[in-house]
Amino acid sequence: MATPRQKLVKQLDSVFSKFIRMRDADDSGMATCISCGSVKKWREGDAGHFISRGKMSTRYDEQNVHFQCKKCNIFRNGEQYLYSLALDRKYGEGTAERIYLESNKTKKTSIGELRRMIKHYTRQIDEITKQKGI
Repeated sequence: MATPRQKLVKQLDSVFSKFIRMRDADDSGMATCISCGSVKKWREGDAGHFISRGKMSTRYDEQNVHFQCKKCNIFRNGEQYLYSLALDRKYGEGTAERIYLESNKTKKTSIGELRRMIKHYTRQIDEITKQKGI
C-alpha cells in the first residue's frame, strides 16, 4: 500500500506533467519536442526530463523538464545529448551542467512542500487554460 507521501508524489507528478506540456504548447495546443523539434498536440507528448525523475533534487525543476515526443523520450531514452544542447540554447551556456550538478544533491521533499507544489501547479494549469484556451 502506498504511503501518503508516495500518493502525493504521484499526484504532483501528474499535475506537473500536465503543466509542463501545456506550458510548452502554443495557443493552438501544439508543442515542439525539445530534442528533435517535431510538433505534436500537447496531450500526445511527454514531460520529458533531461535528468531522470529518479533524482528528486531536479525532478520538479522547470528547466529540467520540457515537452518531448514519445519517440525521443521513450524509444530513444530521452535523447539526452540533444536535450542538453537545447537547454544551453534556451537558457544559456552551462544550464545542462548546472542541472546535472544539482541532480547529484540529496533532497527530501516534505509532505507540506508536496501539497504546496500541487496547489501551485494546479493554479498554473488553470491560468494557462484561461490564457491559451487549451
